[in-house]
Amino acid sequence: MKIGILVYRMAGIGGTERIIAEKINAWIEMFGYEVVLITKKEIDMPFFYNINSNCKRYNLNISAQLGGGITQYVKNIPKAIQLYRKVKDIIEREKIEVLFTNMISIDSLIIPFIATKIPKITEIHRSNYANKKKGWFLKNQIINRYDKVVLLSKYELDYYDLKNLTVIPNFIDTEESKESNSIKKNIIISAGRIVGEKQLDHLVDIWSIIHSENLNWEVHVYGNGNIKNLQKKILEKKIEQSFKVFPGTAEIKNKMQQAKIFVLVSKSEAFPMVLLEAMQAELAIISYDSPHGPKTIVSNEKDGFIVPLDDKIKFAEKLDLLINSPELRTSTILNQKSKLERFSKKRVMNQWNDLLLEVLQKQ
Repeated sequence: MKIGILVYRMAGIGGTERIIAEKINAWIEMFGYEVVLITKKEIDMPFFYNINSNCKRYNLNISAQLGGGITQYVKNIPKAIQLYRKVKDIIEREKIEVLFTNMISIDSLIIPFIATKIPKITEIHRSNYANKKKGWFLKNQIINRYDKVVLLSKYELDYYDLKNLTVIPNFIDTEESKESNSIKKNIIISAGRIVGEKQLDHLVDIWSIIHSENLNWEVHVYGNGNIKNLQKKILEKKIEQSFKVFPGTAEIKNKMQQAKIFVLVSKSEAFPMVLLEAMQAELAIISYDSPHGPKTIVSNEKDGFIVPLDDKIKFAEKLDLLINSPELRTSTILNQKSKLERFSKKRVMNQWNDLLLEVLQKQ
């Protein structure tokens, strides 16, 4: 079996890059399939996540125009034509039997028409909650041409008027070594891009409410983006001694193992991989009810806490509770073990393989 995986890029640090790398390795190592990785345009950065050396790679080197709405679609038409031709050539040259992609915008509307005899599966990694719309008619007709559209959470189903939907979550490698010489410290950790959607400025407000009563604790944030504005707010709140911001790192697992609590304050999340990573690192968890990924992973008041979206006061209360209750932290962590098994690599990749065989049988 030869699988094609078409994505925007693999260089850089992020949950999407990591899970794609993990899937590539699983297809090769668990199932013995051949994998061809096709990236639209790589950036000049190393791959932070290891990819099996048997994976063949192509970089199309097609850049995209910036902008939004119809303007973006129109400007990107020439690039979309390039994408069509180059991907079609690789599919035919490599004799790819099925194509997976996570592309969006006009690219997602071009792919169903490339090499129409092979099945194509698209994965949607973002929540569609913020769009508030089912989408325009023509777009839905084209997306329905994919053999399957894979969503990460059952809560996303209501946001799509499509016939070919299925739900497969992301996974965590439960067999990875958990050995660590790190000693847990009084650290509250968060990780993600420092952009508006991740709302890390909320965490500054939350910590400013309770930091004076928890002087032996620190908040550590790891991420790339608009660090200056975040640091400015930290200084304004006069919490710079206990609120630290660090660049994004591929060693986030090691950083987590040094902490005791993980926090997530995003505006929306389809399926936050970072919560599974936090569970694996044995961290107590508090998250906003960010539509709608966190509650797919965390069961409120059992293996973590889910608080109403944007309720900083309630979040601060729960955080203060966890800080001052080691027993509560321990009980939530113990309850996470069964959840990790539900999202294990073996279980989820078998779901992917069943889907692969299903679409091939329909051809």
